[in-house]
Amino acid sequence: MYIETTTCISHDHLEILKTQAKKHSMSLRTFLSALIGFAAHCDKARIKQFKQLKYRPRNNGAWKRFHLVLYGDEYEFFMDVKKLWKMSLALVIAYCLDNVLFEFLKFLEEAEKDEDYYTDNYRFSGYTFEVSTEEDIFYCKFYWGPHPELVRKAFA
Repeated sequence: MYIETTTCISHDHLEILKTQAKKHSMSLRTFLSALIGFAAHCDKARIKQFKQLKYRPRNNGAWKRFHLVLYGDEYEFFMDVKKLWKMSLALVIAYCLDNVLFEFLKFLEEAEKDEDYYTDNYRFSGYTFEVSTEEDIFYCKFYWGPHPELVRKAFA
């Protein structure tokens, strides 16, 4: 299942994404998903509570409309990142490119040294969630990776 969404990013950021995706033999979507996944898993932005969503400052026409076709798990993951970081998708992308890109590229360069390296391995996947009630309180747990029970069974 694919979900389509559109955002706007700066022309410079789009050029960086295109250049790095090509350099690392990834589609633009895969590179972006891996970058945001890396930033989220490494806790590169603070989780904010009870705040409004923050948007980039207006830039009168200097943005490029950017169309993304995402897998369902990627879309849900991006929505969670937006919700927790309190940033629009455009701001999440800008934040990752401005603050996490260098570290992510170092990680990728190390990973590419492995002879079993395969670019699709770095696409965000494994998004799962669990819904339940405890003492009449409804809750939902989100896992940015495989559910812990699956991991325990795999290594048992």
